Amino acid sequence: MKITTNQLITRYRGVSELENYNAFTLTSPQPVIETARKLLSIIPPTMGACAPLSAALAQTLRDDFNIPAVVVAGDLKVRGSRVFKCKSNIPEGNQSGKVINKKWDGHCWVEIDGFIGDLSIFRTAYSLSHTSLLKQFIATEFGLGRGFFLAEKHDIPKGMIYEPKYVLNDNQIDGLLAGLSFQLTEQM
Repeated sequence: MKITTNQLITRYRGVSELENYNAFTLTSPQPVIETARKLLSIIPPTMGACAPLSAALAQTLRDDFNIPAVVVAGDLKVRGSRVFKCKSNIPEGNQSGKVINKKWDGHCWVEIDGFIGDLSIFRTAYSLSHTSLLKQFIATEFGLGRGFFLAEKHDIPKGMIYEPKYVLNDNQIDGLLAGLSFQLTEQM
């Protein structure tokens, strides 16, 4: 039995968060698109940065537009093959300020009212120097030079499956944002 995003929201964020999420209707994707453009202009391209990019997108949408976006971690399948396999949730930090340096393999994206938003999929595909199923699929289905993937779940191209396994809580999102902030500060 496939687990749903609603079940994951309840498990990891609580019933009140699920109610807030389900009560929201995205009447226009414009705030999501504008936020994505802003973040992509600020954050340099990095392969495999789906978790911090998704955390930044969700938190900005929550803070600036009161949009109850959730960060989802899971598998990404392309043409029947798992491109990213998520075996565990993203590690959760504690309040000690200790840096967590654990390997995590999976994919993250944002979900809002039946939409999937993915800030990293194009950057990751375009940055691959070798031939890969992901790179070939993205080039064929979307072309080159794309920045942000946003689609209603029923409009995702055939052969591309986002399979949710976890929803991130506020501590996980805060940790990812702190790490992203540190990286951006170091690059200046």
